[in-house]
Amino acid sequence: MTRQINRRSFLKAIPAGVALTTFSCKSSKNDFELDVQSTGDPLYDNFRSPQSAAKPFFRWWWNDNRVTEKEVRRELRYMAANGAGGVEINPIALPEIYDDLPGEKLTWLSREWNEALIAAVDEAHKNEMIVDLIVGTGWPFGGNFLSDDETVQGVKVIIKPLQGPVSLQEKIDIPDDPDHKLMQVRLFPQDIGSIDDGIDLTYHVDDDHVLRVDIPRGDWNIYIVTWRNKFRNVMGGVQGGDGPVLDHFNKQAVRKYLERMSDRLNPLFGGAMGNGIRAMFCDSIELEGANWTGDMEDEFRMRNGYDIEPYLPLLLAKETAVDDEFADRLRRVRYDFSKTLADLFMERFILVYHDWCLQNGVVSRYQAYGYPWLYTDLLDGYLVPDIPESDQWLFNGGWVREHRIDDIRYAIWNKYASSGGHLTGKKIVSCEAMTNTRGVFEATLQYIKQATDIDIVSGINHLVLHGYNYSPPEAVFPGWIRFGAYFGEHNTWAPYFKLWADYAARLCQIFQDSQYVANVAILGPTPDVWREHGLDRNPWTTTPAYLHDFWQSLNHHGYCSDYINSTILRDAEFRDGKLVYGPMRYDIVICADVHSLEKEAAQALFNFAENGGRILFINEVPGRSPGLTGQEKNDLIVSEMMTALLEENSQTVRSAKLRGNLTAWIGKQMRECAIEPAVRISNADERLFMIHHTQDDRDIFFFCNSDRQRTIDFNAGFALPDKTPWLWDAETGGKFVYAQADEMLHITLQPLQSMLLVFDDQSNGKLWQEPAADEKTALPIDGPWEVEFQPVKGKSFTRLMPKLQDFREINALQDFSGTAVYRTSFLLKKADTMILDLGDVFDIAEVTLNGRALGARWWGKKQFVVEKELRNGSNNIEIKVTTTLFNYVASLKGDAVADYWLARRKNKGLVSAGLVGPVRLCRIKEE
Repeated sequence: MTRQINRRSFLKAIPAGVALTTFSCKSSKNDFELDVQSTGDPLYDNFRSPQSAAKPFFRWWWNDNRVTEKEVRRELRYMAANGAGGVEINPIALPEIYDDLPGEKLTWLSREWNEALIAAVDEAHKNEMIVDLIVGTGWPFGGNFLSDDETVQGVKVIIKPLQGPVSLQEKIDIPDDPDHKLMQVRLFPQDIGSIDDGIDLTYHVDDDHVLRVDIPRGDWNIYIVTWRNKFRNVMGGVQGGDGPVLDHFNKQAVRKYLERMSDRLNPLFGGAMGNGIRAMFCDSIELEGANWTGDMEDEFRMRNGYDIEPYLPLLLAKETAVDDEFADRLRRVRYDFSKTLADLFMERFILVYHDWCLQNGVVSRYQAYGYPWLYTDLLDGYLVPDIPESDQWLFNGGWVREHRIDDIRYAIWNKYASSGGHLTGKKIVSCEAMTNTRGVFEATLQYIKQATDIDIVSGINHLVLHGYNYSPPEAVFPGWIRFGAYFGEHNTWAPYFKLWADYAARLCQIFQDSQYVANVAILGPTPDVWREHGLDRNPWTTTPAYLHDFWQSLNHHGYCSDYINSTILRDAEFRDGKLVYGPMRYDIVICADVHSLEKEAAQALFNFAENGGRILFINEVPGRSPGLTGQEKNDLIVSEMMTALLEENSQTVRSAKLRGNLTAWIGKQMRECAIEPAVRISNADERLFMIHHTQDDRDIFFFCNSDRQRTIDFNAGFALPDKTPWLWDAETGGKFVYAQADEMLHITLQPLQSMLLVFDDQSNGKLWQEPAADEKTALPIDGPWEVEFQPVKGKSFTRLMPKLQDFREINALQDFSGTAVYRTSFLLKKADTMILDLGDVFDIAEVTLNGRALGARWWGKKQFVVEKELRNGSNNIEIKVTTTLFNYVASLKGDAVADYWLARRKNKGLVSAGLVGPVRLCRIKEE
């Protein structure tokens, strides 16, 4: 497809999404936003002017609870003016590096603290902002007000090898207090063949915890199982909410804790928290060691039909030498134990918390993941809350293996949170976004955009930024910092923050207002992980190694997908060859190295295939059930059903071994399974991502190039021949006809560029075109440059720079952070429409040419289309470059706050800063 270009007619209508638009960063409204009258199109009107629920929120750290009404109100006004749609109030303790701080440390839920909360809600609502509130303080929640039987409980094992015969007299090392108890002592041979090989020695332990027993000849292990509670305190808990962690498996304790909070807050808001607060938020579940509760043994017996007590020492041990048959038995018991914990956690915590939110008029916002254990099947945890929430980290790639994108951790929680939201029809799926503990002060808005685009394609449609630090004006620079990417007024790029905020808000708005479309369901081997490892999240994230890269490999080919589990299979309907659950319709289920299936899940897969659904088994076909109860019968059911599935549905059910590159391999498999993608992409690229939504009769596609260096060109085939693709610009709110209706479009995405295409029946509008610089016509602007340096601290100064150079390479400027204003003049024989290319800029550039503002560039290529601004003869140019804060902070040797965060930094050395160039004027390339 070719398009004719009228160069003069389109130049002033180029959208900022292609990094070439001219607009002023000083204006609070751009040309498209000034006209706020309704267009009669609610989807577009909301996109132009996003609602508060789509705008970025801040996790607002109430550091040490040293808050005052005056400062609370001032910070809220600042956040609102800079594009925030709301806050999540999060009381938390400051690191110990801070001392002699101003202000009173308020007690959580005290009268004084409640007055500050009322002021915050009042000011937020005046500024059309939404307020969420974390449950408790820090995480996971708890408090000194809990009774002993309401605190976290856990069992652990100590293994002591010994060789008999020996007369043993040994003191068991266990604290002599009510918070620790000896549960059992059991002797096993080092080669275990049966649970009956164990010998109970518990009754050989006296009241002083001395074990006296004669050990027979042989190689033995003594397993000492102990119980404890109050062994974990709230991390970051502040006064009133600090102390031991709550027992999340104790329904009565959970309810009591939550009601204590609502009883104190409801009267503040006319009887219901929901009159002032939108959501109560539960942070990640980090309950290391919590694997017990008061009635655990009874509950296990009731749910599984046998006792856990004889197996407990071996389950808690990391390594146990056993024969194959007994090893399988232990794995089945481990699965049953893990499932029992997960079911109790769901019944006694997640559902209780969610119901409590409903009863008090607020929505539940919940993070189902945690460390080091995942206390539910992750998808089950995300099916419950009103707002499922994931997380994301900068400068910390985490467990992402194949798809490592510039140390951004993403996708694992994002896709499970978004899958839970899609399957249950939730409008909002949020993300604790831009968490940053290893690169504080060096994150750029460009990096944040890159991470934002990855969030969007993974199904996130709301960002809760981590975070904004409450820090009064009298705090010593750089202020009070608990966590985060140093969002706030003291960051160098704070004046440009709203440019990103508007971009993110528009994307979130359109994806909140439309329906996600996917036709691929991915089933992972959670029962197998529970069998082998229990609830440990690290094996879960790497079993199989490709599981959490898998959705991305599909995505590169134009497929959208969700993760499912046994719950979805069991409760789904199967119609016309599709797996139907809530609003979602899937054409294929892909089983990723699944060895074990519950019999109900096996039956569901069989029914899906019988109704024309397609199934692809990767590497393995399930052949057993996961648990111990009814093992032989259930194994036979699963095995026979899977055999019949393959034999009777050979047209729709396939199994294949994964070999070679995952992206290339899955593309081939999908073609062979006759599954059509949402968009046919000519050349799958591992840095190209997309997502597909619909709204009424419109199809919405978002593409992004996540590569910082490479341009990606591809042909995109859409089965929408009668609809016109419109480019909706998320930076300006403008929209343009991208091309005439056609099934195939050619798309070029510059490094880190994104593109939002909306297909509808309307075809009349301005045609979008992207000009390109003709490198052969480049005219250098060499300087010399007069540079005014405006540092974040200290007085401004000026120096002459004969050539452009990275500040970190100039000794006198290595510590500079702030704004550098470059000025020079140049001669031009013939003024014409041209592209001003600044070359390398670190990091944000704002340009004025002959007194006329060209706008700002905060990501991607620093290019500007110029036409009337140029004149024959002498021209004056001013380039304002804003650097990151890092190099200055790095110079603060001996500063406790700077040292604290720099010690956690991942990267080494100073960061690039300033205008490096080359600066050039290029004529527009003729098509």
